Amino acid sequence: MFSIKTSKGPASFTRFVGPFINGKFQPSLSATPSRKALLNPCTEELLENVEEAGPEDVDAAVKSAQAALKGPWKTFSGRKRRNLLLDIAQAVEQNMWNLTVLEAACGKPLAEAKFDIEEVIECFRYFAGHADKLHGQNFATEDNHKSYTVRKPVGVCGLITAFNYPLVLAAWKIAPALACGNAIILKPAPQTPLSSLMLGELIAKHTDLPHGVFNVLPGGEAVGAAIVNHKDIHKCSFTGSGVAGRKVMAAAAHANLKKVTLELGGKSPLIVFADADLDQAVEDVFGAIFSNMGQNCCAGSRLFLEKGIEGDFLKKLKARVEKVKIGNTLDEAYDFGALVDRVQFERVMNFIEKAKKDGDSELLVGGKRHGEKGYFIEPTIFHNVKETAMIATDEIFGPVLSVMKPFSSLDEVLERANATPYGLASGVWTKDLSKAELCVQGLETGVTWVNCYNLCSSHLPFGGVKASGFGKDLGAEALEEYTTVKAVTIRI
Repeated sequence: MFSIKTSKGPASFTRFVGPFINGKFQPSLSATPSRKALLNPCTEELLENVEEAGPEDVDAAVKSAQAALKGPWKTFSGRKRRNLLLDIAQAVEQNMWNLTVLEAACGKPLAEAKFDIEEVIECFRYFAGHADKLHGQNFATEDNHKSYTVRKPVGVCGLITAFNYPLVLAAWKIAPALACGNAIILKPAPQTPLSSLMLGELIAKHTDLPHGVFNVLPGGEAVGAAIVNHKDIHKCSFTGSGVAGRKVMAAAAHANLKKVTLELGGKSPLIVFADADLDQAVEDVFGAIFSNMGQNCCAGSRLFLEKGIEGDFLKKLKARVEKVKIGNTLDEAYDFGALVDRVQFERVMNFIEKAKKDGDSELLVGGKRHGEKGYFIEPTIFHNVKETAMIATDEIFGPVLSVMKPFSSLDEVLERANATPYGLASGVWTKDLSKAELCVQGLETGVTWVNCYNLCSSHLPFGGVKASGFGKDLGAEALEEYTTVKAVTIRI
């Protein structure tokens, strides 16, 4: 056992020795296994050592998954899968505190981590409702033929997630995949595997999911490459960087043309019109960019303010930023945490230092490391940012907001907001619903929020366009990603 101390008391956990395959933890099968030292990014103290998987473990997990698909898992009806997903949700709910602590130990404030686990529970319950309602279609024809379609699971699915929302992103993929009757090889991000490993343990202990259906392989790029290149994995859902996503797509095409879903981040625009409720917009903009310390694919990192409101708005926003309490996220007294590791910390600080030197913007607040220990960066705002500045074009994945030069018209701001390769999310603040609808239609993004931000409901599809990827997590649309459709015609 190992424990993590928090301001509300300790949380204790099973030792996660290595890969979770065929219903149990086991040492890696790699000839040269490596151990990943996981640090609390707030204290730089050791959390746990996890033995990482290798390509040999991917082969073992795939064989286990194939056996389950041909055996007991094949016999699970839609109703039985529904009940299974409800059991998973209940197991997560009963272990909410421990899972919350594992997520917070990655640098996320306790309140945010608790909200994430609640979203995980809701996700499993939502897709439980779909498990017994998957069906094809019947077609009435005028000739002597009967036509219909049959919906089938894809098979073995490789799910690769990012570090920023470890269990949320996993649930978004696991829940629809299981609802459709697939088997799973989950590779969590190497920085944040603990909550996914614990989920494997909970499923094995508290549900009747056949062993082999759900496997968790902690590890880095080598494990991801083995999953994507495996000829017996027929679906890959990936959340991560655009560079890695392109590698996934190319490898999947070369291996066996497996189905691919990609969610590759963004450079999301926030548009605030002069008629908006400015106090509410300030709070929403603050959350849009600074929740999870900016480590959010949807992070609203480009702010467009209508001319005439920029002075008042930025004064209010600066005052809101100065209220944050930065510190160890295992203490509920703090509401702003640390970046996930030193690599991410140094990457974001490089963006900030370059912006200070380039002269393409003006620093309004922040821009420095907080404290001497831990990977803390102050919430940072640059304003009067040029459209070509690196902080305005590149995904930073940290607590850095670029306030662009004010806009004068709706057509102008839509053109500027869309002037990016990315197309994941966008936000609009206005009391004029006609204006809001024009923005909804004109913004080239997969998600648009109006007078709110970053609300991801299980019943709504989530995914981007352009360089932000394709395919959907969440919503009924996600079921399309984990099934194949067969057309049948019978002469009568």
